[in-house]
Amino acid sequence: MACRPNVYESGYEESRFKTAVDENFYCSICLNVMKDARMCHNQHSFCRECIEEHLRVNVQRCPQCQDDLTVATLHPARVINNMISKLKINCDYASRGCPEFINVEDLERHVENCGFAPVLCSNERCGLEINKRDKIKHETELCEYRKIASHDFREISEMFQRSFEDKMEMEMQMNNLSRKIDEKFFEVKDSVKPLTSQYKEMMESVVENVEQNLSTVTKEMMESRKEIKDVQQNLSAVTKEMKEMKTMMFQMLEKMNINEQHVQTLTSSIEMVMNSVKCDILIAGGNLGDSSKSAEIFSWKEEKWFNIASRENEHRWPSSFIYNDNLFVVGGMDCKSMETLNIKQFPLTWRKFPTKLPYDCEGHQTVVYKQQIFLIGGYIGGKGKSDLISEIKITGTTSHAVKELCHMPEPRYGHGAVVVDDKVLIFGGEGKDRKVLSSVLEFDPRTLTFKEMPPLPHPLTDMATVQWRDQFVLLGGDDGRERLNSVIMYETKTGKITVLPSMLEKRYECCAVISDDTIVVMGGSNDKGDILNSVECFKMGCSSSWKYLPSMNELRHFSIAEVLPFGQKYV
Repeated sequence: MACRPNVYESGYEESRFKTAVDENFYCSICLNVMKDARMCHNQHSFCRECIEEHLRVNVQRCPQCQDDLTVATLHPARVINNMISKLKINCDYASRGCPEFINVEDLERHVENCGFAPVLCSNERCGLEINKRDKIKHETELCEYRKIASHDFREISEMFQRSFEDKMEMEMQMNNLSRKIDEKFFEVKDSVKPLTSQYKEMMESVVENVEQNLSTVTKEMMESRKEIKDVQQNLSAVTKEMKEMKTMMFQMLEKMNINEQHVQTLTSSIEMVMNSVKCDILIAGGNLGDSSKSAEIFSWKEEKWFNIASRENEHRWPSSFIYNDNLFVVGGMDCKSMETLNIKQFPLTWRKFPTKLPYDCEGHQTVVYKQQIFLIGGYIGGKGKSDLISEIKITGTTSHAVKELCHMPEPRYGHGAVVVDDKVLIFGGEGKDRKVLSSVLEFDPRTLTFKEMPPLPHPLTDMATVQWRDQFVLLGGDDGRERLNSVIMYETKTGKITVLPSMLEKRYECCAVISDDTIVVMGGSNDKGDILNSVECFKMGCSSSWKYLPSMNELRHFSIAEVLPFGQKYV
């Protein structure tokens, strides 16, 4: 048996739970309730951190059955994790007074927003540690070092500067909102007018008080004739600064509230409105014959699929991307052509792109990086699996060339790819000798170099993928032994893995999109080889399970899907 670790975060302490915990939920290494449980092939379960540390420090064997075991052969203990996620646990800050008991699955979100979290007073020379919910009252009413009203213009300017810095810090905390809120904020402006009006009235009162103080200061300074010239210059500068600050405050108040309680209220209002403005979804391609050329659109408003114009060519297992309001479909099985669809032009009409690829390619990925379009891996007809990364050069409606840039460390097809900041991350896929990969590569387009990232928890290919904030979500697929309905979330900066609730059906060769924090998975093939037309969805941050949406009109696998721009009427 491995020794109990003490240099890393292990399981949850038993005393933190509201009720007694089943004895099967304890890690035999740290003796606590398991956190992110992993199991060997004999179903002996441990905390993920505990078993990985054990395998790193000790022999590569299971601590209980002594069978051979490595990090790569560990499996998520989904049933145990799901059951533990529903247990009630106290807050990390219970010792600071937080009385809440929440589900384990909601613990991280609660701790992040808990009002009993320790923070430091920002008043100069204070530095007292207080609860987050008491911060404003302490800093403005109780702290002996709090700022006292002053008639010094420099101090007034510094006060407003700190106010803006505090608001910028609050804006950073609003990363939990959808990354699309800023783009669509003005579309829901009418819904938050009542709130904005209240906040403007409050700020106008604050500004009015400050302006009254400035008036008093002006009168006092005017009593000194010797300084009247300096007073006029200072007053002019401060007045101009105040007007700029007032304008900036009103602009900021349209995007945020002045305290945490207001942030939650505004978030709730925005989310209610955003739920009613989901972007429609287009899917194209699928089974053999005419259906492989067909396309259809799902309308959230009508909750129904509508057929649209068919493509000219069959594209089975192609890739797609949106560039300059055009949807591009690239290659596919025995296909060198590209087709485009102008998603801002009606009626929607597919057009053949002027130039073909130099080879037919399937199971590849295309991503848009700044103004470049990269074609990554795949299966090249007559040559086999590809390790190439090439650039598709597009200007207007003419493709000049497909330029080979570099080679990956090994070939991949059926993989996933996403652009994160200035890098491209490449996930899993099938490599040499039909080996399914768990590795994750970071590709730097500026230097054409690669770096190994933390791997996936198990090999994975033919999965659907979406990006949610800084997370890459991989859905279903094949681990080399069986078809999956699992959903795992990969943190693109750290490689941290989060297991989400499993889909209702096993799917591989499926496709997925994310529309306003809702993941939608479409079609694919199940573990019996049947092609599917079923559709299911999951609301990130809100749902505890998947639910079905209306089925597509056609059976589809090896398809492409994209989210269409909001505000266009397609059906």
